Amino acid sequence: MSNPTDASLAVWDVPLPVVAGEQFSVKVGATSATGHALTGSRVEVSHGSGATVASGVLGSSPWPGTEALHWVALDVPAPAAPCVAEYTVRLVAHGGTAATTRFSVAVAGRPQHTLIVTVTEQNTAEALSDVEIRLGPFHARTDQYGRAQIRLCRGDYRLELWRTAHIAPPQPISIAGDTTIALTMVHVPEEHPDARWVR
Repeated sequence: MSNPTDASLAVWDVPLPVVAGEQFSVKVGATSATGHALTGSRVEVSHGSGATVASGVLGSSPWPGTEALHWVALDVPAPAAPCVAEYTVRLVAHGGTAATTRFSVAVAGRPQHTLIVTVTEQNTAEALSDVEIRLGPFHARTDQYGRAQIRLCRGDYRLELWRTAHIAPPQPISIAGDTTIALTMVHVPEEHPDARWVR
């Protein structure tokens, strides 16, 4: 279908993961390259069979820091069982579909356990903030004290750490109850041959 408003859609703040059978919140925004007014335009989210599972209208105030990204927060139902779920988002304006986009979410079972991770720099023992921690679909980021808390399901995972100019090998971890671990990362100078592998 033609695009009557030259509109484009964006979806952000998609949580990772979402819990099977529960609702999760996302933000959807739209802009028009030709300056068409999008305030009040309808946004619809569909999944699977094409049935609409969430909808709302774009607000009059643009997203902070932008001039014309009008947006709406939507509560979307997650599938009842763990999977990777695909959703389609449509902007309905001027009586027709003005733009579409897609997003996906990892759907996990209800978390049963808490993992507490503390990350320090290997040589200085300094706490490392802003370390991204990944265990399958479960993500977290360390605070100023190098600490992160993750709610996750029982099972076996590959724990991975990312931080700019630092490196740490991935490691297997089994979660059978509440767990606390301490990890270290090695600082990698820019001239180091491994520097291109870190961010």
